[in-house]
Amino acid sequence: MIKLVQYDYIRFLYFNEGLSKREIAKRVNVHRNTVTRAIENEDNSYNLTVENKQPVNGPYKDRITIMV
Repeated sequence: MIKLVQYDYIRFLYFNEGLSKREIAKRVNVHRNTVTRAIENEDNSYNLTVENKQPVNGPYKDRITIMV
């Protein structure tokens, strides 16, 4: 899996520098299919697959707000 920095760099090389997918794959050292996915996918945000549980101080929220 590539990191967001690599993802942005791939998109920069393709759209701004005009390099081919094959050349980008050589420079970044990833597979050409990975380069294709990075170029075709416009959304480069991090997606959580699982919702986070309530924080550790969850049961004490009422007490904290009263004291503050």
